Amino acid sequence: MERYDEHYLNSVTALGDTHEVVTHQAVFARNGIKLIDKGVRINSAFRERLVQHKLMPPIDDCLSVANGVTHVGLRDRARAILDAEPRFQLMCSALPGTERLLNAFYAMPLNAPLAFKLTVAREQRPEIFEHSVQTALIALYLAIKSRLSDRDLATVAAAGMLHDIGELHIDAELLRSGRRLDAAELRHVYAHPMTAYLILQEYPPFHPEISSAVFEHHERLDGSGYPRGLKGEEIGPIGQILMLAEAVTTLFEKSWRTHGASRLSVMLKMNRRKFNRELIDHLVGLMHGGEPRGLDSHGEVSAEVVVAQLDQLAEVFRNWHGAYQGCAVDTPQVVEAPLVAFVEQRITGLERALLETGFHPDELAALAAGIEDDAVALAEMQLMVRESRWQVSDLMNEVGRRWTELKADDTGRVLVETWLKRTGPLINS
Repeated sequence: MERYDEHYLNSVTALGDTHEVVTHQAVFARNGIKLIDKGVRINSAFRERLVQHKLMPPIDDCLSVANGVTHVGLRDRARAILDAEPRFQLMCSALPGTERLLNAFYAMPLNAPLAFKLTVAREQRPEIFEHSVQTALIALYLAIKSRLSDRDLATVAAAGMLHDIGELHIDAELLRSGRRLDAAELRHVYAHPMTAYLILQEYPPFHPEISSAVFEHHERLDGSGYPRGLKGEEIGPIGQILMLAEAVTTLFEKSWRTHGASRLSVMLKMNRRKFNRELIDHLVGLMHGGEPRGLDSHGEVSAEVVVAQLDQLAEVFRNWHGAYQGCAVDTPQVVEAPLVAFVEQRITGLERALLETGFHPDELAALAAGIEDDAVALAEMQLMVRESRWQVSDLMNEVGRRWTELKADDTGRVLVETWLKRTGPLINS
């Protein structure tokens, strides 16, 4: 984790330029040298002194900040979101009231170092803070619908608020929307659940129940997630709630204004193997009414565009299966290689998801025939294509992450490389 502390210290010292950040105990380097006395106000002038050393104790344990994050502040922010955001008003309409949900923010464990870290997020990385509050809200909705106890709701609230604190230790540029990441940069991003876990395990009230859920928030029931590729019951109940809530929050952030609930409906249909089906059903119940809105910026969906995108998606499958089946006949040892088996499993899983939602991968373009004038059908089809292309792109990123892990085994490397080269232009066009 220390590799990423430079980025966090940048945020901490910058916070001191606008807020009163003071040391309530001295800051030492790990070799015992005192770097800053107790009672000193910190600002960006201290950055260079701090980033040059491994600190002991952690910087969050040494600092206090005026007007920092509190239980009351979190509950107030959550209430404001519920009152102002249509997507959360949908959620509220499915509950008998919001008091249990809001009280969970007041009841959640929150010690001074983690409150400080959330303050850094709120002031310096507000996108992380707002994402965390919204994730906690959706996770609490799922927890209440699942009839969890008030104690468990407090745990869910804490896990939701703290699940992305590891991102505070990553260069903000790597998280910028639309930024394409190379393999090394992806590894940094993929490490953030582990970073958060390591932070939380230092504090007994947050470990192991909350820290484990935070560690699991990018895992998936079918084993396609990260950082460990956990499957099924290897992921705890609160982890299963958190990973779905986080995925829904991210999708809402990217597409609510353009697609409303329609893209969420398509995403849920296509990911029933990745998430707990009972939890999905709690969200599907919110999706009644409303027609799907497609991706065209003018509010219209072009049949020609949909057909072209369907052809490209079908080509992704054909490219893989042609090469895979050829190797199965000529060089069977290739298809047994771990990386090849991984791609085959993910491609097959995506095809199965398409079949379960009524789309046959071999007949994708044919599905658009005869519905050129059916705007609703075209919009849903276009959203299905968007979700499918995203899943293929996610698979390509995961291959890049696993590439280093499997570099000792070159069996199948050419097959996967060839497919990636052919697939990139189809998915990124």
